[in-house]
Amino acid sequence: MDHPESAKSAAAITQASAVRDVARLLPSTDPVRVLASHALREVASASVQHPECGVLCVVDESDRLLGLIPVTQLVQDIFVKIVPEEFLSHIDHAAQALDYAERLGARTAADIMGKPVSVHPDETVRDAFRKLHESNLAGLPVVDDEGRVTGYLDELELLLAWVEVSGRGRLLEPPPAGDAGESQATRRP
Repeated sequence: MDHPESAKSAAAITQASAVRDVARLLPSTDPVRVLASHALREVASASVQHPECGVLCVVDESDRLLGLIPVTQLVQDIFVKIVPEEFLSHIDHAAQALDYAERLGARTAADIMGKPVSVHPDETVRDAFRKLHESNLAGLPVVDDEGRVTGYLDELELLLAWVEVSGRGRLLEPPPAGDAGESQATRRP
């Protein structure tokens, strides 16, 4: 069990550590950038070339962030074009029908992108986690003061870096053999 001192230090680390400092501990994942005018085929191709990136950044010609495309959204929007009957069977009210019609008509990155969510290097790890949670994304672009994409934070990589910095790595390890904290799921009958 964690002691209150370690909980305070973990909270302090989360609140006080800047994204730029923690990002140095992470493997370098380059953001995947696509232009708003790119066809869905180009967007899918960019995603396939960089499977480590779960969120694509839609940018303008100056590399400023315009929106985001989670890879899962991209797959759904391509799938709806290929096998539309799978989606038609699940439509049971007008809002779903309108959503389906929009998806069917999507042809470019701009057509399927969501709102831009990002983190600045000076924001805290806590800010990054909050934004990831609120936006339900697997990663976030890092942007500079002008909104240009400069990096990418993967949710799991950020979490693992935080676990290491906070000293809570042992929580991800199995308990020693015969430890009283062994869970019911790991015990043999």
